Amino acid sequence: MLKILAVVILGITMVLTQQPDYYHYLHLPHSPPLHPVLSEAPPTSFSCAARPRGYYADVQTGCQVFHFCWRQHIVSTDLCANGTVFNEQFQVCDHFYNVRCGSPYEDL
Repeated sequence: MLKILAVVILGITMVLTQQPDYYHYLHLPHSPPLHPVLSEAPPTSFSCAARPRGYYADVQTGCQVFHFCWRQHIVSTDLCANGTVFNEQFQVCDHFYNVRCGSPYEDL
């Protein structure tokens, strides 16, 4: 009986002292979602003025929308799939938890 009680107490102690599992928490459904969920690119005040040629995330859309700038003009506007946002550092749509929208390039 004493062994069973010791095992139960040890089990409860292990469960209570576990670190939270943030990785799996991010993958659970949330309401509202933790990332933007757009079906089309909304109008924003994004501008290519003073930007060199390249792809840029639109922070007003939570970085789900990105634009291609060339000669100070928007050439194209594109939308990342739901659950992803534009990663300017790697120039790809990436999982939302890998991108800090609007922040300089930093490792997460």
